[in-house]
Amino acid sequence: MTPIALLISLEAIRAEMHSAMPNAPVVDDRRGESAAMNKVRGFAARTLRWAADRVEPTPALTYG
Repeated sequence: MTPIALLISLEAIRAEMHSAMPNAPVVDDRRGESAAMNKVRGFAARTLRWAADRVEPTPALTYG
């Protein structure tokens, strides 16, 4: 292994080790979701729940 590769790998190991520390900086990579996307997600969830209930109703609805 060349000396530069050794130094690069040691630096990568050190950075990985420090990222697990409690005081490590936190980077938020998520973008905020638009209102339209939230509406689409809610509609999809309701539609899937309706389809699941049609295929196999929950026991509370069938044995009331």
